[in-house]
Amino acid sequence: MAVYRGFGLGFNSGTTSAPPIKEDEALIADSIKQIVLTAKGERVMLRDFGSDWRKVIFEPNDDVLVELMKVVVEEAIKEWEKRVVFKDLELIERKDSYVKFRIYYEIIGLPGTKQVDIAFPSS
Repeated sequence: MAVYRGFGLGFNSGTTSAPPIKEDEALIADSIKQIVLTAKGERVMLRDFGSDWRKVIFEPNDDVLVELMKVVVEEAIKEWEKRVVFKDLELIERKDSYVKFRIYYEIIGLPGTKQVDIAFPSS
């Protein structure tokens, strides 16, 4: 039985396009992606939702950027995703035009450390 259940990102295919129902790990991973990839101020009725990634994304693509992203992502997850405990952020890939991170977290009520990969800018 699922601990958490709700609407995930995207839409189901077919005659009725509705968000998919997801549970536990898949639901939380979608939530973290949505929080991190939404820039603060982007949501009209919830201006503080999201992260400040736009403030750091144009910084030089170096080790300082990794540390800045860690602070920005951790702050956003702690503020908006109360079902998890942020553990770490790791650089996975760095190229001239983007960086890819792996976020580690624990879901409250579920065993083990989970992870989700996010690229900036997202593709």
